[in-house]
Amino acid sequence: MIEHLRKYTGLIIFVIALLFIGLAFVGDNVTKGHRSGNDPLVLSVDGDQYTASEVQKLGSMPMAMVSGFHMFDFYEFASILGGVGGAPEALHRAFVNRLNIRQAAEDYGVHPSKEEIFAEIKKMTAFQGSDGAFSQANYNDFMTKSISRAGLVESDFLDLVSDKIATRKLTEIIGGGLAVDRNFAANMVARNDQQVTLQLTRLPLSKFQDELKPTDEELTAHWDTTKERYQTDRKIKVSYIIAKPTYPELPKEEVKLPDAVTEEQKKEAEAKATEKKAADEAKLAEDKRRIDGEMADTVDTFLHNINETEGKDFAKLAEENGWTVVTTDLFARTSLPTELSINTRSTSNPRPIGDFLFQISPGTDAMSRFSDALPIADGAYLVAHLDEAEEARTKTFDEAKEQVLVDYIAEKAGEALKKDADEKAAKIREALTAGKTFADAAKELGLEVKSLPAFKSADKVPDEADSSALFEAAATVDPGTLADPLMRPDGATFIFVEKRELVNDPGRDERVNQSLTGLASTQQRIAFSAWLEEKLAAAQIVDLTKKP
Repeated sequence: MIEHLRKYTGLIIFVIALLFIGLAFVGDNVTKGHRSGNDPLVLSVDGDQYTASEVQKLGSMPMAMVSGFHMFDFYEFASILGGVGGAPEALHRAFVNRLNIRQAAEDYGVHPSKEEIFAEIKKMTAFQGSDGAFSQANYNDFMTKSISRAGLVESDFLDLVSDKIATRKLTEIIGGGLAVDRNFAANMVARNDQQVTLQLTRLPLSKFQDELKPTDEELTAHWDTTKERYQTDRKIKVSYIIAKPTYPELPKEEVKLPDAVTEEQKKEAEAKATEKKAADEAKLAEDKRRIDGEMADTVDTFLHNINETEGKDFAKLAEENGWTVVTTDLFARTSLPTELSINTRSTSNPRPIGDFLFQISPGTDAMSRFSDALPIADGAYLVAHLDEAEEARTKTFDEAKEQVLVDYIAEKAGEALKKDADEKAAKIREALTAGKTFADAAKELGLEVKSLPAFKSADKVPDEADSSALFEAAATVDPGTLADPLMRPDGATFIFVEKRELVNDPGRDERVNQSLTGLASTQQRIAFSAWLEEKLAAAQIVDLTKKP
């Protein structure tokens, strides 16, 4: 029971909120379509009116399912529909976009087959087993236990997959007629296929940091304008219980054979032992499932009883169940007690328990101080009560002084570095124009020059941690000239480009073809999104729940 309710409280509340939006306040001017008191008309699209259940079925409920169950395979499709976020406007957008996609599928004759739909489902990460392959058991479990929490049935899910496939096909159809510039693709590939030969010199940030000796007055003035960034950590004190099931152990039986037995008898005895072990393991697994169910129900009853007593009998009810209440000292999110530095029990999306504890915010309801039953390892659940909270506040100057000093020096040194780097770059360019070498121009400014061997975008240059950044800075700079100063966390780098050469490579044509394919796919998605946006903008959408 706890798996079915408490674990998904957020999703249930979200769906209930969506249902409320759809059912609230129908205007008196509605005269078309069919409705009942339980399923009123809530939205008009181009004169066609839709009931709350229709809007929820195509718009809000699928979005709740995708978000609530972290169905990553649908995230791109949900983004295309525009239903991310859960606001009423976004959900109406998702509903109308789905109507437009379905109409376009009819117009273009796009009808995904059952085989295509199930092939798509088998690729989804949500239904993969521990071996990474499709698990029919996981799929069945989702369809029988999970999807109903979003108000859907299996046919709704299959329709969603069908629309996802149709959208992919429509993207190819609607954007497929656009030409892709091969020269552009070739230039992109060539840019990465070139090799550059560089000279460089660096201006360290530490030079400017060492020169800064701010007074307390300067630091106080800096703190006055930035004090909001210096906050103490919120701290909480909680009392919690861990409800952990006790499982039976596998029987430990060794096969004992008489000394005088045949090989045939040995094999027969070993086979029986293997068969018995398998049966014992199957029974243990079944016992664990039963015990897990009983534990979930027990914890659910525990929370119900706490609610009935308005949270007053937490310790008493815990003791009755044989659970120990542990009370912590005040702690920050960054310094959880060791026993609370654990994750929720999840194969797809484990989350730190601390995330949930620091989300507890006391309200008028006594239960607002309690966490949900949080599933953790070994079939256990953790339930916590917020005893005390020390809210974050702005630090005083004395409390923040050390960090203010660090930030002040970082800001002022960075400004001085940028100014000096720009000035030196201008002087180096003047010297190059006058015919001097880069090495001589840098030396006159007190800078030491380093030469790098020719390298390509993916090459690692010895003793250069950021060789890819050097390549990017030089990739479009004419040979014999200076790139703009490359600002790095530890200083500024001046890059003089000696050479930029295209390396002969017989595989370039194939990479150009691959780049063309990628560009075509991107262009198709952009074209489809623009088409869908245009259809949405042209639609006459009226929210019938709002009175005129």
